[in-house]
Amino acid sequence: IAAKEAIQDSAFENLWVIPADLSARNVDLALGEMKQSKKKLKTVLGGLKQFDLVILDCPPGISLVHDNIFNAADRVLMPNIPTTLSIRSFETVMHYFKENELDSSVIKCFFSMVDHRKNLHHEVMQEFYKDKLFFKNYIPYLSDVEKMGTYQQPIFEFANSSYAAQCYRDLWNEVKKTCL
Repeated sequence: IAAKEAIQDSAFENLWVIPADLSARNVDLALGEMKQSKKKLKTVLGGLKQFDLVILDCPPGISLVHDNIFNAADRVLMPNIPTTLSIRSFETVMHYFKENELDSSVIKCFFSMVDHRKNLHHEVMQEFYKDKLFFKNYIPYLSDVEKMGTYQQPIFEFANSSYAAQCYRDLWNEVKKTCL
């Protein structure tokens, strides 16, 4: 299916989606069989010029799918939990960009699942804020954030005046100011 044919309306004005399904698990295999497979996604996205912004949401990892995303994206927004393991993942991606001569300046990071009760979270955040690699705004670890999955709605629909919703607004404003 061509990308244009897979686009579906959403419940929100000016928001369309291409929903994932189980066939997405075979994308790496399909890409591996194609010529210039690291640039296929960029070609597909080139056919979506009617959109001002295209957001690709993918799981963490480094694979042929990620190669495609890294080659196609103007920006890579990478969430990180302020823990040692998550920061190692960030460092792995940065190393991958360097090894493959990709422009690491496209990577912008933010902290997610921040738990203010944990000293480690505060220490890690302060360490990475110094280098200005991470946005100042973050997403807290709060039940309202988890409820988005339960309600299958953005937080603005069921808890618009909550602290968590304000954190999402603040992060989005920082992303827009820096990346768009």
